[in-house]
Amino acid sequence: MKPIHIVLAALVVSVMPSALADERAQPKPFTIAFSSEVTPVSHEELRYPAYAGVRSLSGSCDVSFAISKAGEPDAIRIGSCSSDAFRTAAKATVEAMLFAPRTEGIDNVRMEIRWNVGEPVALRTASIR
Repeated sequence: MKPIHIVLAALVVSVMPSALADERAQPKPFTIAFSSEVTPVSHEELRYPAYAGVRSLSGSCDVSFAISKAGEPDAIRIGSCSSDAFRTAAKATVEAMLFAPRTEGIDNVRMEIRWNVGEPVALRTASIR
């Protein structure tokens, strides 16, 4: 192999990863929506599961949990999910929520969480007061 070939190969190898990274670095639009009989008053930043986002997977999970008197979710149970890629994210999403404080805790609150890459998903929510 001639020295010029070594230099050219090194140049191509050094430029190629950054070119590929630029192509993959383009953010994909996504939505995370939830539907429940109880609406959170606040939540931390909700994240799209990395594994699902890289593969452009959309999906949903059914979750049930309790809400303490302080408005914190507790006893989170993940029900059916369209893909295992969303199972861990469903629990993290509910853990990131805070609900209004109340005089008594609530058991068996149900929530559907949807992750969608691309077009926004509209889900209606209702609130128990």
